[in-house]
Amino acid sequence: MSNPTQDHTSRHILQFVFHGAQALDITGPLEVFSLTNEFLARRSASLNHPYKIDLIAEKSGPVTLSSGLRLVPNYCLESPVETPCFTAVDTFLIPGGNGVQAVRENGTVLSFIRHQSTIARRLASVCSGTFLLAQAGLLEGKTVTTHWQVSSRLAHEFPALQVEPDLIYTRDGNIYTSAGITAGIDLALCLVEEDYGRKVSLAVAKELVVYMKRQGGQSQFSSALNLQHASPTVLGDIISWIRANPTADLSIQNLASLTRLSDRHFSRKFKIETGFSPGVFVEKVRVEHAAKMLENSCDGLKSIAADCGFSSEEMMRRSFKRQLNVLPNLYRQRFGK
Repeated sequence: MSNPTQDHTSRHILQFVFHGAQALDITGPLEVFSLTNEFLARRSASLNHPYKIDLIAEKSGPVTLSSGLRLVPNYCLESPVETPCFTAVDTFLIPGGNGVQAVRENGTVLSFIRHQSTIARRLASVCSGTFLLAQAGLLEGKTVTTHWQVSSRLAHEFPALQVEPDLIYTRDGNIYTSAGITAGIDLALCLVEEDYGRKVSLAVAKELVVYMKRQGGQSQFSSALNLQHASPTVLGDIISWIRANPTADLSIQNLASLTRLSDRHFSRKFKIETGFSPGVFVEKVRVEHAAKMLENSCDGLKSIAADCGFSSEEMMRRSFKRQLNVLPNLYRQRFGK
């Protein structure tokens, strides 16, 4: 197999932009490709500008992003069909942002996205940009991800998709989807690794001061899978008590007796009201407590495990791996003081 850094082909990266798009969804990946150009140019004159980067919008003129930043695209959909954006694209990128919902109703844009699927080697989306690929009918039966806050909505609106809410990015065939905002950088580093190898991707990651491949999934950023948003009714008191007493006896038998219900009735009612079995909910509560202590204290892992109701440090480690897909010591390195 040939060394990917010996590939002298110029790859055309086309990023679609729209009013209300998230700025970092656009600039994050483009900085990755730009730095790759700089890095490879320093290594070999024949690798000057391996990525050709262009922006395209529906209409000519500046595009105002959600932050107020204004971008002036190189092309617009009113351009003649012989322009490169219509004929020779290696990777087509779609950002997310508040403006996605309006763009989903734009037939001209959806037709263009479908057209890109017939000519581009790769299609990729960042954050809620996944909705545009789905709306264009390009994700049927595929495994995808998006920002954790809208993953359930994506799954509900497009039931034929296999939505993985905890993944940072996914690849299914030639279609790539990624989680929220900064995950676009992770995705772009993955694409660079595919094109020019791990060493190049790692060098660019170091330049950006980011992980080339971060451990864990989105759940580590979503407050223990949003336990705070569970809305129990009948079991409200016991739910509050569990959250306030992670070191108590939180077995099904004891919780059921406190509510004067049978174990089976309690488990069934608990799952209906919270969306979790009692055991999973308790584990999530304990992990959430431990995560806060890892963020805000210098206590040892053994002490934190005991203070959060885990029988041992090893049990806490296993729970973190299950719930957040990251180990406690790495969580502390990432989010601690």
